[in-house]
Amino acid sequence: AYQVVFIIVVVIGAIMLLKEMEIFGNSNSSLLSNELKFYSSQGYKVGKFFSQNNAGKKVLFVVEPELVNSENIKGLVEAFSEGYGSNNVVIDTIVLPGNQAEAPMPLYMMMKAKDFDALLEKHGDVQIVVNTIGLPNDLQKMKYWKADKATRPALFLLGMPSGRIDGLAEAIAKGDIAGIVTSNPKAKYDVKAPSDPEEAFDIRYILVNKDNVEANKANLLN
Repeated sequence: AYQVVFIIVVVIGAIMLLKEMEIFGNSNSSLLSNELKFYSSQGYKVGKFFSQNNAGKKVLFVVEPELVNSENIKGLVEAFSEGYGSNNVVIDTIVLPGNQAEAPMPLYMMMKAKDFDALLEKHGDVQIVVNTIGLPNDLQKMKYWKADKATRPALFLLGMPSGRIDGLAEAIAKGDIAGIVTSNPKAKYDVKAPSDPEEAFDIRYILVNKDNVEANKANLLN
């Protein structure tokens, strides 16, 4: 009888622990939902940023191939559209030649400047590019830098998945890159996401553009 009671106590204790950790039953979805709110807040903030001077212009989101139809990207783009005030947005990815797409490596490690150029040529009617995949290793060869600033799309980076980019601060200051979302050095990860997406954004991220790049250079060196 003692063994039976002991087993019951252990099972009840395990269930309570799993519930507290939010990995039992439907609790896991609330944890994922909380993180998605933080993640999608980036889209809202960037949308608000572009709504100031570029409202309604066509936007291209560049994402990893396997994420084109993911819930994360869907939430990110929906939040962007809400902040931007327009759903004039398309989603696409870099198409690599041959069978490289099957390689188990991040896209930024395989793509070249010519691949990025091809995507921008494919979407020649977009005026804003929000890039979530990083830039190619040979980024200095991209045709984008030599294109007419008056007609080329604004290029915005959502994070630095490809790692530190040399000359990034200077490129932002000159307007070659419209801005970047990077991690807030004081970010909190054990809190509930506020309902206000801008408040959620400020807990985790910083939007760096030409107006504040001098004050945030250190955040671009990691």
